[in-house]
Amino acid sequence: MPTRTLTILLADLVGSTQQVAQVNTVRAAEFLEDATHPIRIAVEENAGRVVKFTGDGFFAVFESAREALLCADKVRDHYIRQRYTPSGFAIDGVRVVVNTADVMLEEDDILGDGVVVCARLEKSVPTNQVWLTAATREVVGVSDFVFHPVGDIQLRGRPQPIKVFALENTEQSYIEYGTVLLVTDLHQYIQAGETMPPLELNDWLLTWANLHREAIRGLRGQVRQFVADMALITFSDADDAIQALLNLHSLITIHNRQHPQLPDYHFKAAVASGDIILSPTGVVGRLVNQTFELLNLTPRQSISIDAATQRRLQAYAERLTATKLTARNGNPVECYRLELPEQVEVKE
Repeated sequence: MPTRTLTILLADLVGSTQQVAQVNTVRAAEFLEDATHPIRIAVEENAGRVVKFTGDGFFAVFESAREALLCADKVRDHYIRQRYTPSGFAIDGVRVVVNTADVMLEEDDILGDGVVVCARLEKSVPTNQVWLTAATREVVGVSDFVFHPVGDIQLRGRPQPIKVFALENTEQSYIEYGTVLLVTDLHQYIQAGETMPPLELNDWLLTWANLHREAIRGLRGQVRQFVADMALITFSDADDAIQALLNLHSLITIHNRQHPQLPDYHFKAAVASGDIILSPTGVVGRLVNQTFELLNLTPRQSISIDAATQRRLQAYAERLTATKLTARNGNPVECYRLELPEQVEVKE
């Protein structure tokens, strides 16, 4: 098996074991998917590759030590800013270790002494901190990063201690600029609550949430919050937001056909672009208010797109049709309607 010199990143959630132990297997899987999704997104956005799921975190590898540190900083920043998953589970934080070493890569695993160093060093990292070895520090050299010496750490099974540094926190911002926000609203939720037993209604809503998770799989999107029958999802790319809607439409169409004994899922949605403010439990700010205002004006089983999002579209611009909605004060609101296909297809 060939050996390569790569930078390894291990990100591990803090307190997740207790959360998983308190819920059933299905809910535990949903929690872990929501809780670890920001790690996977950060790895992909910084040219890394996830190679192994650890149960409550990931091993990832990078060709560039700089990209690995950028990823580590972004992961830490996310868990400092947002302390809850979209479903409302608390997350205590994250511990991150970065090390540069010779490793052997398999399809879904990574082997080598450098991996062992990461795994054993991670146990000593304080919550919401990033530690890196001297090997990574030397590779990065002079950079925009600021490091502080932690000291020599003696790891179990190693004759010599490991020299460790801490990556200083960059200036944190609770604003994400140029974000695309998608909000969906499930129809007939109140009627379903009047006719379905509580446990069946709960499972019906959980499935609705899972369809959103499936719809954004492989896309640059992140579920920020579930509020009863509504979901708030952010994207960095406008075309990904439209693709997610097309995926969701296909998924619920298939689900409705396969489960005729359950109430059908039907929804409306609104998409708008702007700057968003992160809160510990989700997202807030003017963009959220604008998107909800557009959603309230949107007819049932329709999808409205604001002009700012339409201007950012490339692949899906031709699917939109210009339209006008009427605000409560009687003024016209210019926007676009997404035409949904009759045939269903899910694309990643």
